[in-house]
Amino acid sequence: MARFPSKEWCEEAVRLVNADPESSLAVQGWQGEIGVIVDAEPGKLARAFVVHVVPRGGRIDKLRVLDEPDDLDEFEPAYLARAPYTVWKQLLQGQLDPVEAVLRRRIAVKGDLQQLIERLRFKGIADRVFAELKTEYVDGQ
Repeated sequence: MARFPSKEWCEEAVRLVNADPESSLAVQGWQGEIGVIVDAEPGKLARAFVVHVVPRGGRIDKLRVLDEPDDLDEFEPAYLARAPYTVWKQLLQGQLDPVEAVLRRRIAVKGDLQQLIERLRFKGIADRVFAELKTEYVDGQ
């Protein structure tokens, strides 16, 4: 069981996404690298967790775990998704809809939202991956 957030958890998520038969369709024509920031929360997550993802050729080609949010500046990702730990946890557990989270500004997203909207029909990939990915949370809950 992988712990969220961790490099091991991210690597398993990438493996499952790349193995999903629909994922190559979902990333066809995708332009841009992705940065993800899980912001720290007292008593839940001690420090921010930062990931840089490079999609290429119909799959996730590269994953980097970075030391701090400012490290993303070096890569200048076309997309950035940022939210507190609790929000990411609710998304992963299916307790919060990603579109609702963006609209209610619980998660900040920067980048060309049109590309994201065009891929909403592939939301089932994330649902399948997160259902299959056995997760333990750092706050023990």
